[in-house]
Amino acid sequence: MKFQALKFLKTGTWVLAVLSFVGAFHMLATMNLSNFVVNGFSFVLLMFGLITAGITLGYFLLQAVLAYFYKEAELLKDSELPKCTVIVPAYNEGEYVATTLRSVLESDYPAEKLEVIAVNDGSKDDTWDWICKAAQEFPGRIVTKNLLRNGGKRRALYEGIKIATGDIVVTIDSDSAITTDALRKITAPFAKPTVGAVAGNIRVSNLHEGFIPKMLDVAFAFGFEFVRCAQSLIGSVLCTPGALSAYRLSAVRPLMEEWVNQTFLGRPSGIGEDRAITSMLLRENWRVEFQHNAIAFTKMPTNYRTLCKMLIRWTRSDIRENLIMLGVFFRRFEPFNFDLLGLQLNLVVQSIAILLPLVFLPMGICGFVMSPLSFLYYTVVGTMVWSTVPAVIYAMRYSRSESVWSFIYGLYSIPCLSWICVYSLFTVQNSKWMTRGVAAKKPSILTVTQSISVAAIRDRAA
Repeated sequence: MKFQALKFLKTGTWVLAVLSFVGAFHMLATMNLSNFVVNGFSFVLLMFGLITAGITLGYFLLQAVLAYFYKEAELLKDSELPKCTVIVPAYNEGEYVATTLRSVLESDYPAEKLEVIAVNDGSKDDTWDWICKAAQEFPGRIVTKNLLRNGGKRRALYEGIKIATGDIVVTIDSDSAITTDALRKITAPFAKPTVGAVAGNIRVSNLHEGFIPKMLDVAFAFGFEFVRCAQSLIGSVLCTPGALSAYRLSAVRPLMEEWVNQTFLGRPSGIGEDRAITSMLLRENWRVEFQHNAIAFTKMPTNYRTLCKMLIRWTRSDIRENLIMLGVFFRRFEPFNFDLLGLQLNLVVQSIAILLPLVFLPMGICGFVMSPLSFLYYTVVGTMVWSTVPAVIYAMRYSRSESVWSFIYGLYSIPCLSWICVYSLFTVQNSKWMTRGVAAKKPSILTVTQSISVAAIRDRAA
């Protein structure tokens, strides 16, 4: 029954997408601008939409050109690989932390050059027990650290980095698992001495758990992969994701005290540790790049409430770091430094994108009240047309049939997620994590098993 409903949803969405394109072409062919001039509100809405669409299209074309020339760093020989320290911070993760650690220790990185540190951040469940069990399964391979009080992910990473001995530090979230060659690939860009950090490629592991993970997997292919490919070419990826990122230890160690003690509006910054360290590295003139073939699979929310909490946390972090970075990078005027100009442009566009809902949301409500049918028609058509971009990217890289989730996500986000930017702006001082609770039931027998098979993860990445 569930499969049939899913099939019906996907088929219906394809039909709606085709009809939307027909509607778009019909609107262009029959549009009478005089009607909009008579109706002042409609004219303002039209012009604002056209200007926004024009800027968005121009920016997208520039990103597309940069992404086209992106190339992954070439792999290093075993003798050239740096010593690598992998840090896995965990809080209330339960059994899955064992899967994460196993995926690291079963990678093809030379064992003599690999150090693994697992930090339990004062978990209230059995996470520490699973870390210990994983350490028993791989004797002498895992350094364990148990923090008695929860200090937040930033503090847990800080404690791990303090004792790291590798040249490169790789951070992996405890709800993620990496492919066999991910460590080898994410360390490759560090062959260039100017690289201070590298972002990995994040895919969704729990696609079978509902439509939300499926939508996010398609959204990530555009919002993360495509955009980071473009940003990588100019050495300024704006965020190194917690699920898989790597840092030059000599670059981040001098920043650790500032980073762990960072505040916002006088309060400790309990969120956005990945954006914050990336901003600091860029400020210190380190290049931050993206390695597309270094893949980690991570769990995504499966219900609306948790999804909103995650997106609110991310948006608050983006707002904070954009404010900081705008204040830093626009003090510099170097008209022939194209990397800096690209970074400044990305910051401006991303900041505008966060602010636009402040305008679009009230205008949309007015439009719906004044002419609900017309508003719904134009909104659906516009959303479906724009959703074609991430759909095409996903179809080219992964799956044509599953690219339909880009259209579904577009339609879903308008009524369900458009408020998040506005809410995040007005609550930006809030640093609560919100999405990490305690498992309802602890397993009675502790044996290291895999919530998601590492072999299955490797098959998906092949």
